[in-house]
Amino acid sequence: MYTIAVDIGGTFTDVVAIDNRTGHTVMGKSLTTPSDLQQGVLNGLQNAAENLNIGMPDLLGRTERMVHATTQSSNAVFAFTGARTAVLTTRGFGDTLTIMRASGRVAGLSVFERHHYRATSKPRLLVDERDIFEIAERVDAHGEIVTPLDEAEVARVACLLAERGYEAVAIAYLFSHQNPVHERRTAEIIRRVAPRLYVSVSAEIAPVMGEYERSATAVFNAYVGPVIDNYLTQLERTLADAGLKQKLLIVQANGGLATVSQTVPIYTIESGPAAGVVGAAHLATRLGHGNVIATDVGGTTFKVAVIEGGNWSYNTQTVLNQYQLRLPMIDVASIGAGGGSIAWVDGGRLRIGPKSASADPGPACYGLGGVDPTVTDADVALGYIDPDSFLGGRMKLHRDKAVEAIRIKIAEPLFGGDVMAAAAGIRKVVDSQMADLIRKCTLERGYDPRDFVMMAYGGAGPVHAASYAAEAGATKLLVPYFATVHSAYGAALSDIRFSLQFSEPIVLPNDPARVEAIFAAMEAKGADALSRADVPESSRRYDRWVEARYRRQVHQLRIPAPSRVDDAAIEQLTKAFEREYERLFGPGSGLADAGVELINYGVDAVGVVDKAPWKEEATGGPAVPKSTRQAYCAQQQSMVSTPVYAGPALSPGTEIDGPAIIEHPGTTIVVLSGQSATIDAFRHTHIIIGDDKGGRSGRQ
Repeated sequence: MYTIAVDIGGTFTDVVAIDNRTGHTVMGKSLTTPSDLQQGVLNGLQNAAENLNIGMPDLLGRTERMVHATTQSSNAVFAFTGARTAVLTTRGFGDTLTIMRASGRVAGLSVFERHHYRATSKPRLLVDERDIFEIAERVDAHGEIVTPLDEAEVARVACLLAERGYEAVAIAYLFSHQNPVHERRTAEIIRRVAPRLYVSVSAEIAPVMGEYERSATAVFNAYVGPVIDNYLTQLERTLADAGLKQKLLIVQANGGLATVSQTVPIYTIESGPAAGVVGAAHLATRLGHGNVIATDVGGTTFKVAVIEGGNWSYNTQTVLNQYQLRLPMIDVASIGAGGGSIAWVDGGRLRIGPKSASADPGPACYGLGGVDPTVTDADVALGYIDPDSFLGGRMKLHRDKAVEAIRIKIAEPLFGGDVMAAAAGIRKVVDSQMADLIRKCTLERGYDPRDFVMMAYGGAGPVHAASYAAEAGATKLLVPYFATVHSAYGAALSDIRFSLQFSEPIVLPNDPARVEAIFAAMEAKGADALSRADVPESSRRYDRWVEARYRRQVHQLRIPAPSRVDDAAIEQLTKAFEREYERLFGPGSGLADAGVELINYGVDAVGVVDKAPWKEEATGGPAVPKSTRQAYCAQQQSMVSTPVYAGPALSPGTEIDGPAIIEHPGTTIVVLSGQSATIDAFRHTHIIIGDDKGGRSGRQ
């Protein structure tokens, strides 16, 4: 019996199939099919079935758990292809979304973009003033009803929305997080009067303080709701027709799973990267590494997450298209730098990304019509990627097309026609961009990269990790055996998880009974959600957290909360907040006399799933290269003869000194001069970046 996980990326669709009894794992990989994502899923499943030497119907029929990370919500948001959406809000507050926060012009933009402030603007609107309808109702900050809901007006507006062809509606009333009665009644009326409308209720999606953030989150959920609902319904039907007998489970941005019926559409945003972080934490913990910097290089983006003590952190605020949302989302930073990122000339400077060739037409070397040089084209030209071994030989690349694209677009304008220098320049720039993001996620947050193991995955991660890890200051690098499909692997290991939130400012010290009552109410809701997901009580866990701040400050920090709140727990919360504050901002930066204020409260209701066992393999003989080929050496600034090893053939205990290339189906590990790699008992690759004297090797 198998656990199957599918992750759709910008360039490839990844599949992992794990035998639940033995732990034997195989992967499948296919090009993502943007016009019909289901086809890419089926192609990937077929490839996995072939690698198991069984038919796809047999594989699906023997599947105990089917997990899916989807990019549909991301695609709809970034391409503005979501549903036509209306907004119902409290009378007098119709401009909340257009006014935004003062930082709306620059939210989510890079430092370079912020420096050109006059060129910035507020984001493109998902809804404009014609789509916003003000309703007579009012609840005050304490949850007391000041103006009753005008139900007749709601019914009239619902009819109007149906007549005008709206597909979705977001309900976002003032202070609904304190008392959601008006929003819920409005939803009931709309579902009765206009049943075809998808309804998003802010008090259910983001029940926290922040009128703008709560409204924006509800709007984004409505915008992607019909798209996600239709896609998941069709996919579940397609998989059932193909032989699947189990419920489809969906990966969420919080790193957990939910059934299709319990999935909140906007919670699926960036679900693939979240699953990758889950997989990184699980793998690192099993190998005895508590502190990990997880790095993911896919076709379009480079992502970084910090795992400390085996635990990942969460965003207190998520930015999508410059909108600030409140989502239960793993903290993953990203930039537009991946294998498909396009290299271009900007006023005499070499720039990489953020535009990507994606899967269609793809890099020039794919031979699918792409003419712009990409990072993958540079890797092929430099000899790091074998055109005949890509995807295990299932896809042939065209080195001549890569070289030609680099020559025309980069080498001739900037490098006097020297293609190798241009390709090396592309690699240098993109690796530096990646290292810079790592520093922002570590040094700027009080972490020293030398205290962490860096993990690299994604199709392009192992190709570049030895370079960007060295530049970022890391000393140890870990490449998982299934690095190319690691996010799918993480999805297969994910637990069922429901994230509940609530807001109520409470200044400490205060009556602990009130704080305990807040947590108890959320845990009751979490228990109900776990029951509906068929999670037995013996497999349930409840993780509490709070967001706190010093009084009169604006931003808050998230810290764990005890399982039972009493007077001692209140003191424990206060000290934990002060420690985290000074860790981030330096010793002595705390403001103890100001008092600590609890703002937001949360409970993660977790349904722990059984994990397949790991199988250790016996130590084998020394590594023997399968071949040699010319690959670029940055230290010598020339192509050198480099040994090439077949990754799947390497035995545990094998040691390889750089420069070397280790080829796996779907990815290639580059070991630079001065570095050394070791294969562990589970076939993962460990690379030592620093030398014996504590210095750094392999810098490009």
